Amino acid sequence: MNVMKKVIGYDFDDILEAVGLVRRGSMGRFVAPALGLFVVGAGIGAAVGLMFAPSSGRRLRQEVGDRLDQVRERIKSDANATAQRG
Repeated sequence: MNVMKKVIGYDFDDILEAVGLVRRGSMGRFVAPALGLFVVGAGIGAAVGLMFAPSSGRRLRQEVGDRLDQVRERIKSDANATAQRG
């Protein structure tokens, strides 16, 4: 019972540290940034692939511009919808 009185007030990490141990970090702390970098890299790779695809420059620029316009409009509409909800 004396041991329990001494242990009260310590959390699990304090007890582990007292015996020379520490908790392992979760895999999510390492996987999430790696996954984010992978997605960014894939996006950059896709953009570069489009730029080097066998298509006329004028047509490619038109397609990229149209896509950017679509994305821009979607972001504006999502922002407006969020602002109206908030």
